[in-house]
Amino acid sequence: LPLLAETADSFTVRAGTTRLIFQETNQDVLYHVAFTIPRDTFYEAKDRVKERVALLPNKEDNRDEIFFSGLNARSIYFCDPAGNILEYIVHYNLNVEADKAFSGESILHVSEIGLPVEDVLAVADLLNQEFAIKPYKGKVIENFAFLGDIFGQLVVVKTGRPWLPTETVKAIVSPVQVTISAPQERQLQISLYPYTLTG
Repeated sequence: LPLLAETADSFTVRAGTTRLIFQETNQDVLYHVAFTIPRDTFYEAKDRVKERVALLPNKEDNRDEIFFSGLNARSIYFCDPAGNILEYIVHYNLNVEADKAFSGESILHVSEIGLPVEDVLAVADLLNQEFAIKPYKGKVIENFAFLGDIFGQLVVVKTGRPWLPTETVKAIVSPVQVTISAPQERQLQISLYPYTLTG
């Protein structure tokens, strides 16, 4: 990803229309982040990733990609050097195609960020009340909520729940600040968690 800025304890990269800022911390952290890519680049992106790192197999069938029929989307998962769970996803209903060979410049935007919490239902309700963020293509259940729209989702999960596609990489609370598109400007600090949402 293109580097935009760097300091002694942070750096900023561009992922399409998203700016990602990584800040040094002394605590143990682990993140799930998904990047949307053009819908005609899935297999090219998959080949590029496989040249660099191992893809994470799906725990259900041991394949290295997952098709989500309810979303009409397809994903691959892999780890970065810090062990974070990264995902490339194509949404076939998102009418964007590439005009050149796949590279880091092909990424459209960050589309998912994981938010582990103890009470998924309460946090999902809070996000709906404060930002009108609703479930996307599904419903909220006790240990999982996929909130947002085709352009971006907050993946609210129960702490300790394994991140897809693994059975072993458990979701832990890690500091997150997210700026989203919202009908009105506001900021929300989710009580008990190092999560700040600004709209």
